[in-house]
Amino acid sequence: MTFLRVCALFLVLSPPVLAQREIGSIGFDGALTFSKEELRAVIQSQETPWALWKWLNSINAEIGSPPQYFDPLVLEADLWSLRRFYDDQGFHRVSIDTSLTFTDDRVAVLFRVVEGPRAIIDSVHVTGTSDASPALREEVRSGALIAPGQPLVLSKVEAEFRRLIGLYSDYGYVNVNAVAKEAVELPALNRFVVRFDFEPGPQYLFGPVEVVADTNSLEPVDPAVVRRHLDFQEGDLYSESRKIESERLLNRLGIFDASRIENAAPAESTGRVAIPTRVTVRTRSFQELAPEIGINDEDNVLNLLAGLGYQHRNFLGDARNLTTAFRLSLRSFSRVSLQKLFSADATRDRNLVAKAEVTTQLIQPYFFSNKVSLTASLSGIWDKQKEYYVPVLRTKMGVTAQTATYTRLFADWNLEWSDPRSVVTQQDTSLPDLYERQFNSILTLTLQSDRRNDLFAPTAGSFQSITLEEAGQLPRLFRGLLDTQVPFSQYVRLILVGQYYLDPGEPRGTVWAARVRVGAAELYGRSPADVPIYRKFFGGGSNSIRGWKARELGAVLDPAKGGNALVEASIEARLRPLDDAGEFLFLDLRKMSFVLFGDAGNVWTRGRSVRGSEVAMAAGFGIRYDTVAGPIRLDFGMKVYDPQAAQNRWISDKRFFPETFAGGIIHLGIGQAF
Repeated sequence: MTFLRVCALFLVLSPPVLAQREIGSIGFDGALTFSKEELRAVIQSQETPWALWKWLNSINAEIGSPPQYFDPLVLEADLWSLRRFYDDQGFHRVSIDTSLTFTDDRVAVLFRVVEGPRAIIDSVHVTGTSDASPALREEVRSGALIAPGQPLVLSKVEAEFRRLIGLYSDYGYVNVNAVAKEAVELPALNRFVVRFDFEPGPQYLFGPVEVVADTNSLEPVDPAVVRRHLDFQEGDLYSESRKIESERLLNRLGIFDASRIENAAPAESTGRVAIPTRVTVRTRSFQELAPEIGINDEDNVLNLLAGLGYQHRNFLGDARNLTTAFRLSLRSFSRVSLQKLFSADATRDRNLVAKAEVTTQLIQPYFFSNKVSLTASLSGIWDKQKEYYVPVLRTKMGVTAQTATYTRLFADWNLEWSDPRSVVTQQDTSLPDLYERQFNSILTLTLQSDRRNDLFAPTAGSFQSITLEEAGQLPRLFRGLLDTQVPFSQYVRLILVGQYYLDPGEPRGTVWAARVRVGAAELYGRSPADVPIYRKFFGGGSNSIRGWKARELGAVLDPAKGGNALVEASIEARLRPLDDAGEFLFLDLRKMSFVLFGDAGNVWTRGRSVRGSEVAMAAGFGIRYDTVAGPIRLDFGMKVYDPQAAQNRWISDKRFFPETFAGGIIHLGIGQAF
């Protein structure tokens, strides 16, 4: 009789002694390959929660977490699960036993692991591709998930098998038959040959496409619009992934509540088989008038947002999207009355920070390709800051292209007229330096690669972006032709952004996030005017260096007027210690998380002015609460190194509570900081 069965028998005979013992700790001795967190995820037994969570749970079963009791039968099942896990990971000779330490009311569980040697892949053989196209054979070879010399991991072998089946189906072999999937051990100890044997069967094509609107559709749609946005045509090789991508393209149009692509039974054929396809769509109401009330964190600070928008989702057919919207965002809402906001004195009020915008935008979703869209817009903007306000008229033409699975390219051309005015002087004529009327032509190229596993709360992956902006070339060439004397800016601006996310597995629920952002703008060719103030860089705020308020940080004469060079770096430890806590009053504690962060960076007048001694540093902590629109964010940032201070720049030079902590900044925001 095994030790665990003896424990189980003892439990039955003496329930008061063992039944109420809580699991004080769970440990692993000899586990060299996998972390404790990975192994804990395999077993059912859990450590008992803190006393606070147990007390809350005793008051209400929906609050906190219940105690976790020792159960020998569950422990025996855990042993089996661990052995199976190790076996699947290639440790076929693993030995696992347990050691239990009893106290008055608790049990400490220790799993003793002797891993032994790990199985290794000696070679991989795939048969059934000899008659396939060269492209399929190349994808089979180049995209392999397993290779000789790697550990024999069952999950990876299964993933490779699914990948191969998917490849066959993407090249028209819908009924591919897997004859064999096996790993054969060689006479050499722990060396295996992995074999995948396939019979491809007949090759299939996409057949005739039928477009059907279901009975719940609110508006009629031209079937040609649907066919144009499919990723396949009649006669193409059948591909399951292209069918899935077609559904995504249809749903992105915005005119459908739902779309579904199904295969019909193919007709008998002696050669390649054509599969008829039915596309069922449900259209939504094309026109909509909707108010807008909410918050955003534009300019790295919380803003109240109100607006009214009109949308036509099928303007003149072809799924064109026309929107006209008025939006007003107000930042200094605690110090400004609505009466003053809409009065003539609003432009002279240094307490008012607001932005009003009227925009009409037309999106052509099919522009030479269903992966490319064209956008045209006309905007009128009134941007009011403490020291100045800027009226802007802007027309924009833009092209967006999906260049690869994770990569998008944006190309924009902006024509902008702006007339900045100083709040202090209120001069109506053009002012020198920043407060100068301008007419600019700005060309922008942005390339983005987004491999994050989640938009709102990524735990793995990365996001990279590079933006190149040029202004002034077209006005310089056509200045004489247009006979205009309005100054324009000639500059080149480069912005690089990198964001990275890692879940190390332990401690549980912790995610590390890092961001680097670098930008620089340089005038060229005896530019008649400076870089427009609304296109300069600013430091401080909820998405910047959080020890400073928005637009208060900069190694420049006036941080509120920005600079032409930016360097920022941030790191966060995102903690979720309450995932098992349940609910408390009206709060779901499982949606709450905490953040420890560190920020560094600054804004300079130009790239060559960057100095290491002027890099500001901040640190702090924050709280997040998840919602359907992303987490609501509350951060508290403190200055670690203040290059703007005349003395006592380092946190160690100040008294913590009366100076550093008291001088901390509270930031509110929507979504993660990055």
